[in-house]
Amino acid sequence: MAADIPVIREVVQRVCTRTDVLDACRRRDLGAVITALCAQGITQGQLSVLTGIPQGRLSEYKTHKRTPAATATFETFADGLGMPAAARRALGLADGAPGPGAPDSLAGRPPGTGGASLADVRPLLASLTATSAIPVMSALGGMLRGYVEADQLMGSMCITGPVRLQMPVVERACEVTRGADRAEMLRFACQFTEFGGWLFQDAGDLACAAHWTARALDYALELGDQRVIAYTLMRKAMIATESGSPAHGLGIANLALEHKDALTPRLRAVILRQRSYSHAALGEVIASARDSDEAVAEAIAGMRQDEQDRAPYCTPTYAAMEAGASWLLLGHPKTAIPVLEQGRSEWADNSQVRDYALCVSRLAAGYAEAGELERARVAAAEALAVAQGLGSRRVAGRISLVYRRLARWRQDPAVASLRGSLKVLADSFTPEQDAG
Repeated sequence: MAADIPVIREVVQRVCTRTDVLDACRRRDLGAVITALCAQGITQGQLSVLTGIPQGRLSEYKTHKRTPAATATFETFADGLGMPAAARRALGLADGAPGPGAPDSLAGRPPGTGGASLADVRPLLASLTATSAIPVMSALGGMLRGYVEADQLMGSMCITGPVRLQMPVVERACEVTRGADRAEMLRFACQFTEFGGWLFQDAGDLACAAHWTARALDYALELGDQRVIAYTLMRKAMIATESGSPAHGLGIANLALEHKDALTPRLRAVILRQRSYSHAALGEVIASARDSDEAVAEAIAGMRQDEQDRAPYCTPTYAAMEAGASWLLLGHPKTAIPVLEQGRSEWADNSQVRDYALCVSRLAAGYAEAGELERARVAAAEALAVAQGLGSRRVAGRISLVYRRLARWRQDPAVASLRGSLKVLADSFTPEQDAG
């Protein structure tokens, strides 16, 4: 696949300037565009990897069983493939997207950047050379370490703005770096763009999350590091499942485990954890439980591993907490509760505030679903207290679920007051609209 990416980009540029394809773009007939690309040897699977749109949905577009209408869907498709300006204009999109396939939203003024916009970094993009790219990477590497720590403590929304502006800088640095330094640059670019994808996912922007994670996979495939590829595929599986396509997410998770003997125990654990959640979203109880158990076992083995990897956060406590989330999704709160309670009692990592907030909010939802009001209230109050300082739509979504689960006791004055506070926090976040 890595060797095919430049070829695919070239085919997209050539096909999407043809008169018939431009006419299809003006009609917003995505099925005709997909058909034209597939006729040149591009597979729907490759289109799915590049765009982040599930392969099943692309097939429905191609056969006109489903007709996309949201502009965000066309943006995701065009950005992922790096469609030429003429095709973008025909689709009704802006043609000034920065860099190949970068989201148009980069051209705006994202929150948290002090009013900065892409125009402010364009001089740096133009001046980057193979010589200057390495020092820039080193500087951004220091920032990335700070971003990771800030994200764990405060959530994503305070840092998405700066990261959004720095993405095209990383892309440009990767474009100009050649020779002996390229592998190091690819490794960094993969880590930076994958982390950016996670930030947008936590902030509720799944289209941007899919875009940047697909870009990270491009870099990982060229790098050829099986561990990096597997971790990035896990991230794609997570986004696909959260986007409402768990079967697609399951397929990607299976691909991530294809060479599991080459992975560290922690990497196997974090991928199994995701596969368990995809199984749960599909209602597959036995498969989900099996993967959850294996994930915890691998996480325990990971405590003894000496090798560094991309999943140091995947401790046994974390893996168990995620197992509890799968049981909740399956509709088995009484099975989830003891697992989540154990995770809550064993939580010792004060740097993982968001994960603790997720654990407690899931526990509150589980108690409410199981009909245990008093315990639900205690856990909900704790979740609310922890979530107050977090800029995370992911946590806000869990808080919103707790609010709904407590509705059965809304006549109770104490519950009514608590629900009011939960609603205020949940409503302070405005979720992004679904792109498809």
